[in-house]
Amino acid sequence: MTLSASETRIVITGAMVVLFLAALEQTIVATALPSIANSLGGFDLLSWVVTIYLLTATCATLVLGKLSDMYGRRIVLNACIVTFLAASVLCAVADSMIMLIAARALQGLGGGGLMTLSHATVGDAVPPRERGRYAGYFATVWATASLLGPTLGGFLTEYAGWRWVFWINLPIGLAGLLITDRVMRRLPQQHRKSHIPYADIALFVAGSMSFMLALTWGGSAFAWTDPRVLGGFALSIVCSWMFFRRQGVSAQPILPPGFLKDAVIGPTLVAAFLAFGVYIVMAVLPPTYFQLALGAPASQVGLLMIPLLLSATIGALVSGRAVTWTGNYKQPPAIGLPLAVLALAILAWEAEAISPLAASVLMAFVGAGIGTFFPVSMTAVQNAVDPADMGAVTGALGFSRSLGGAVAVAAASALLLSLIAAWVPGAGHIEGLQDLVRQPLDEAERVAIAQAFGVLFAALAGVLLLCLAVFSRVAGRELRSGAVDAAGEGAE
Repeated sequence: MTLSASETRIVITGAMVVLFLAALEQTIVATALPSIANSLGGFDLLSWVVTIYLLTATCATLVLGKLSDMYGRRIVLNACIVTFLAASVLCAVADSMIMLIAARALQGLGGGGLMTLSHATVGDAVPPRERGRYAGYFATVWATASLLGPTLGGFLTEYAGWRWVFWINLPIGLAGLLITDRVMRRLPQQHRKSHIPYADIALFVAGSMSFMLALTWGGSAFAWTDPRVLGGFALSIVCSWMFFRRQGVSAQPILPPGFLKDAVIGPTLVAAFLAFGVYIVMAVLPPTYFQLALGAPASQVGLLMIPLLLSATIGALVSGRAVTWTGNYKQPPAIGLPLAVLALAILAWEAEAISPLAASVLMAFVGAGIGTFFPVSMTAVQNAVDPADMGAVTGALGFSRSLGGAVAVAAASALLLSLIAAWVPGAGHIEGLQDLVRQPLDEAERVAIAQAFGVLFAALAGVLLLCLAVFSRVAGRELRSGAVDAAGEGAE
């Protein structure tokens, strides 16, 4: 069964609404954190309000993508929306920090599913040749939510109270549910119902959570050599080894071994890990660079970061359109990634002397270059699988991106802190970059910090070169331009 043009637009609109909801939740809470701490206490637990959401959302991407292949996209997507909204209510009525953190963990499970299944739904509704264009639209939604979240969160916190950063999710989520539910019953799907692989899920979650927690703790809450950090990495290795062993013999693997061996999917997952890692580092750490190294006032830092976010969206839109026009998904990153490498190289070379405005312009080129990769990666992996594996491969790509971001930020922060501790006298005691923001710096110390960031930018350029080399090994396959090829039940 094929959707009409109007039905396709409805499904895509609904998917964009739920993606906006999930993306908004990653940024809207940040500005409300001080008010939350004043209201609920438990200041020492405050960082977990953000951390636990990211942890559970990352783990949910792969698992819920696979479950949607087994039991139907509509059922699992609706369950994710309901879970997300129920958790939002629990967050809004929380009377303790522990209750809020527990509700945020549940909310992350729903949010991770929304991010994966919104993209998988596009794969169900749109032929591969057209998906690049819609992936560009989704990048626009993501950027809009990222820009709007802190502003909306601050406005709601000041004029309505912090609990409204959670209440606001209800009308948005209900709108997404109403928009998509009826038409999604007509989506062509192939269900391969089977028993839920609880043991596989437990191993995957344990391995992922322990690894992410070790990354979160290392170098901040505890030293990298602390037994709790090392134990987290050790547990992750053991659980991951057991997980991959089971995937090779499972009738319904969560991460089919064939994905990693495929000439498109395997290298694309690695390239996504690298590209998204660089992008997240450039979104997280440069505000400190602007303030400490270049002397930009805190009030201007947000404005200086906007070009990076907007240019990534433009790069994604142009790339998606190009894929639709040409049918060649390898071409846009072959142009965009070298552009980003060049901009990073200039940033590295001029890190000490460049003006904040010039640095912001160069970051715009970095964003535009990396942005060309985002729609291409989704289009390539979805085109490489049978429609019955659409959720699994979409979840695998989402997990690779999230893991790349977590690893890259941890590695980049550790690199910066080690260089600053060595080059800035008296900085050996600092536990994080924010500690530097709160203390006065002389000109020599600012130069040393700029040099440290120069090393970081050079390292990121090297990572993008590696990403380009890996992506060059991705097999070029023809994008199907006909109707979505999936037989089976259209409703659950």
